[in-house]
Amino acid sequence: MKIIIAIMVVSALFAGCLSEKNTQEKKDVILDLEPSSINLKSGEVKQVKIRVNNSGISGINPVVRFNVNSSDKPYLNFTPGSYDLGYLRPGEDSGFRLVDVRATLAAGEEIKYHARAQVIYNGKVFDSKDLIVTVAR
Repeated sequence: MKIIIAIMVVSALFAGCLSEKNTQEKKDVILDLEPSSINLKSGEVKQVKIRVNNSGISGINPVVRFNVNSSDKPYLNFTPGSYDLGYLRPGEDSGFRLVDVRATLAAGEEIKYHARAQVIYNGKVFDSKDLIVTVAR
């Protein structure tokens, strides 16, 4: 009988752990990145749009930065590399801002670079989105 009770307790705890992974917590700061993937010819420049929405209860002064693998940095350039969006009050969004993306082909006919846009405030990353940049000759 004790074994059955122990199995039931362990099963209940395990089920509780699984259900916590399925709950989605509300984000106070949301990053929009459009589009999430772009295709370029080597040396070409295209633009992506970023927007930050502050749905929290206090004002923030967020910065969006683009992170790239160190081996890809010579071939993938974001202008500006980081974007100070100014002060956003609760419920306010930054509006869309444009960021230029220039990529060159390191070798071969085509390569995909992965970058991550992050919203940072007070040293903490609030949200991030991935960007795939495909470069061809």
